[in-house]
Order: sequence, then C-alpha cells, then structure tokens
Amino acid sequence: MLQPDLLECGDVIIVTLPTSTPRGREQQGRPAVVVGIPWGEVRYPMLMIAPLTTQSGSWVFNNPSLYPRLSAGAAGLPLSSIVLLDQTRGLDINRVLAYLGILTPEQYVPIFNGLTQLFRQ
Repeated sequence: MLQPDLLECGDVIIVTLPTSTPRGREQQGRPAVVVGIPWGEVRYPMLMIAPLTTQSGSWVFNNPSLYPRLSAGAAGLPLSSIVLLDQTRGLDINRVLAYLGILTPEQYVPIFNGLTQLFRQ
C-alpha cells in the first residue's frame, strides 16, 4: 500500500474510483492529480484527488479555470489531459494503483488557482 505521507500535491497517480448508483461517468483505473492530503491523525488514510480525462468539449474552452489542461508527458501522462476540478473527491489510499510522476510547480499553479476559485466564499 502506498503511504499518504509519500505523496504530495501535484503527484499524478492511477486510481480506481468507486462505482456509484446511479452509475455516472466514472471509469476504473484512471489518472488523477493529488490536490490535498489530510494532516495529523485521520480515521482512514486518504487523499483528495481530481480525476483527469482526455475527452474535451466546449465546456473546457468556456471554463478553463475549472478544467486546466496538462500536456502529454507532464508527470508521466501518455496523453494530453484535462483536470476535472468539478469532480474533486476524497479517495481511500488503497484505491491508488500506480504512481506516474509529479507536476512541476508551473504545471500545478493553474490547478491550485482553479481550486482556490472553486472553494472561495
């Protein structure tokens, strides 16, 4: 099992997302960016993640702050991807399947700024 204290914000990982009812658009074994790690003692080892997709549409162009783009090769990503900040979620560390790499600070800034905008009051 990967330890949460070995990960940091900006790490790109492969995760298995739990299925939901009714079934949504979640996929198994998809890349995600670590966007938060709880500190101190927690009930369960978990991460906050934002899933990635290779799919695009007008929604990406109309709201780039909510859907930052990552180029192929960033943190080991094989394909250009879009960060789905509107699907940020808590995830049990046991759902991490693999580690791909870490984003540079410059690559992570749009994600951080989008999260700040999303969760502002």
